[in-house]
Amino acid sequence: MQSQVLYTHGGGRLGNQVLRFVHWIAWARAHPGEVEVLNLAFWPYANLFATWREHPGCVFPVRSGSPDTLARQRAAWPKRLRDWSESRTRLGRVVQAAGHWWPGWQAIDLAIVREESIDLDSPAFLRRVVRRPVTTCCGWKISCWRLVAAQQAELKEYFRPAPEFEQRAAEFIAAVRRGCDVVVGMLIRQSDYREWNDGRFCFSSEQYAAWIDQLVALHGGRRVAVVIASEVRQDPAVFAGRPCYFATGTLNAGGHWFASWVELSRCDFIVSPPSTFSATAAFYGGIPLWPVGSAGQTMAFDQMIDGGLAGAARHPIFSHAVK
Repeated sequence: MQSQVLYTHGGGRLGNQVLRFVHWIAWARAHPGEVEVLNLAFWPYANLFATWREHPGCVFPVRSGSPDTLARQRAAWPKRLRDWSESRTRLGRVVQAAGHWWPGWQAIDLAIVREESIDLDSPAFLRRVVRRPVTTCCGWKISCWRLVAAQQAELKEYFRPAPEFEQRAAEFIAAVRRGCDVVVGMLIRQSDYREWNDGRFCFSSEQYAAWIDQLVALHGGRRVAVVIASEVRQDPAVFAGRPCYFATGTLNAGGHWFASWVELSRCDFIVSPPSTFSATAAFYGGIPLWPVGSAGQTMAFDQMIDGGLAGAARHPIFSHAVK
């Protein structure tokens, strides 16, 4: 009999949720016929991706069924009710609690503040899951890096953006590529990074502009264009005179925020502080990351990270975010 894991909550916003789902899928793929994962935490993001828009219940192995119906019903709730259910992950917490009292179920609760973790690749974890029909699970540090590293090419296909995002990104990047040789994606992360990691990776817009100047110089006579994604509005004057374009998902451009993720994935590489947003975009696009880790860093080609998500998790800078 196949056992089901209900991943209820934990993991933050888009980048972290994609990363957690990648691990769950890699684990389920490694144990066909034994386990199934229902990722309740991914429901708010399902409509952004082609596979999960069609199957919003976020069940893997992918199938149609009652979870899709429930997810569609939830999506039809009034916005205020949906926002209430997502705030403090109320719906997920209710389901997680059921794991403690529903007959035959079990619950695994990881304390986020203590960074408690699960190695999905552990035989002990599999034994624990298959002894019950349903296990609810919440937490953040859930991973199986060996399996992810081995399956990255297959895993990224489950995170193909919905068609309208793919089409708009293709058109936008094609326009940027006309008349240039290299398209650089650059993620500027400033709002929450003023506090995260004690502000270590929060850099000024002027610092990012200086890195753009270095990138242009490093590429010699090649024509460089830089696509800037930012979660805060940037002052265009800071980047004046430089070959910069604001991703359509930035506040400067006014599009849907997810467009920035898709457009970054279509660049040649992504310059970024440690972030799961940029790491998962690079994973989907199959492109390198170029980490920036300190103000005044001198850019050099040998700083780029290959190896997808697994490479980012091993990197001394990017591993602060990709765990």
